[in-house]
Amino acid sequence: MGIPYLNSDESIILSTHNVLVDAAVSEMILTNGRLLIVDSDSTVSQHKEIPFAAIETVTTMESGSADPAISLAIFTHDLGTRPMQLVFSQQPRSDRTSERDEWAQKIKEQMGLLPAGTAPAYVDFAEDEGEDLKKLIGYKSEGAPAVTEDRNVPVGSGPKRKTSPRSSAPASAALNKNMVIAAGAIIVIILLVAGAAFIYPGFLSAKSSEPQLPVTLVPTPGGPHPTVPTPVLTAEPTPVATAAPEQTPASQPTAITTPQLQTAIPASGVWVQITYDGDYTGSIGSGGRMREVSGTGGRFYQISAASTDIIEVSIQKLDTTGLPMTVEVFNNGVKVSDKTIITPKGTLSMTVDLKTTPVLIATPAVTQ
Repeated sequence: MGIPYLNSDESIILSTHNVLVDAAVSEMILTNGRLLIVDSDSTVSQHKEIPFAAIETVTTMESGSADPAISLAIFTHDLGTRPMQLVFSQQPRSDRTSERDEWAQKIKEQMGLLPAGTAPAYVDFAEDEGEDLKKLIGYKSEGAPAVTEDRNVPVGSGPKRKTSPRSSAPASAALNKNMVIAAGAIIVIILLVAGAAFIYPGFLSAKSSEPQLPVTLVPTPGGPHPTVPTPVLTAEPTPVATAAPEQTPASQPTAITTPQLQTAIPASGVWVQITYDGDYTGSIGSGGRMREVSGTGGRFYQISAASTDIIEVSIQKLDTTGLPMTVEVFNNGVKVSDKTIITPKGTLSMTVDLKTTPVLIATPAVTQ
């Protein structure tokens, strides 16, 4: 791994390794100006730079493998947000919870030092990958060979050394080899994207034509309202008296009708309902106690929270359709907040203060 160059007025606050960032083993460096994430397996010093002005929220949580983690909501170029999980991978009989908490606290402190009125920044993940590829090829945008020039001075470095003219011939040979490798990689990527664009619409239409029967939580009438999950359907279909859903040709995906299940709003407790015809994933919770959720269709999720807590929701669409995804928050059977997005692969983020949020819609009682 190559350590990124630091600015002359930049100092390191924290550094660590063996952190999973989007499933890639990485090393992290926190300075007084940015958060640096360096891919440990990269041979070309591939890294991401996250300015503090591009971070919307910092949340501590646990990953699916029970490792301590930090969830960052990062602004993208369209001023939406993209979740990024920093998982502090643990070895057997080790605990990195305190290290996770220290990183979360330091990041929040640096965000708080930003001057008032600082405009939000954003991170273009696709542009970062393109710049890394340009560095690998060694060419400028005009197509002429690029002369490597360090604009940032590394800590403790001296004057720059001039390249000897005698080394130009080996450098040209290495440059040509890198160009051939990069060009081959680009061609393979283009072929894979074209194949996916041809196959995926058919797969999506076939999947959408099947009725979505999610498991919902329905309160039992009377008593303390315990929740009873609807039984999960087995692989073998059971004959029912309902009419079969109408099959729609794959060429008209907009005409596909998804059967709607009648569900009752739970009368007590704090609940989050996610409604989306495609697949989604994300996290919900309160007071930093987040849980990961994923699924499809319309589902209710209960949150262990008091009526004065702050509810946090971050849900991402996993497909490129423009179908609407809606998230609603209910407190004791009454809707207190809702939000809808249609952006392909977009992320819906909500923060609801149950203590100060006014009631939006009073849910009527379910009639038999």
